[in-house]
Amino acid sequence: MMIVVNFKRYVSGEQAVDLARICKKFGAIACVQLSDLAACVETGVECWTQKYEPKAVGHMGTLLNHSDYRLDFKTIEATMLELEDIKICVCCKNIEEGIKIAVFDPNWLAFEPPALIGNTQKSVSSEMSEEIQEIVNSVRCPVLVGAGVHSANDVKVALEMGAKGILVATDVVLAEDPEKELRELAEAFKIKY
Repeated sequence: MMIVVNFKRYVSGEQAVDLARICKKFGAIACVQLSDLAACVETGVECWTQKYEPKAVGHMGTLLNHSDYRLDFKTIEATMLELEDIKICVCCKNIEEGIKIAVFDPNWLAFEPPALIGNTQKSVSSEMSEEIQEIVNSVRCPVLVGAGVHSANDVKVALEMGAKGILVATDVVLAEDPEKELRELAEAFKIKY
């Protein structure tokens, strides 16, 4: 089970620390802003930065190329060469981009089609299950899926198609009850379908 919760710029300060504590309960990774990194690391949750942050201390990984911080291929390659001792998850918007990025050998590739990001009705799992399977079969690194993931069924489909986990933001971070949302997604990994 791998759940990465990207806080984006939706929460900061004490709200970010509270959400980090919730992530810790469910073994999720908290992807936080640099300004919240130290306080969130203190909660004991595994923290990643939302982009390459040269001055970051205490994080164990980073997201590259997610929807708020898109990068060109040269920058992705140069950044990955610079990052030696942390985990790297690189986001891709489609299969072609994912295949090109996978050449750089990230720890994970996150498939997140832009049209579905933040969608509360449709998800990458409900709308693009065949594409999930295709990208999983086209790269050597483990694949996460994101973009509209908001239900146990979304997790089920992603896993059935070969994904190793999910990348979420809106569904958890902006939920009225983030703990309830994250619990439902985490429990879906344990259900035998």
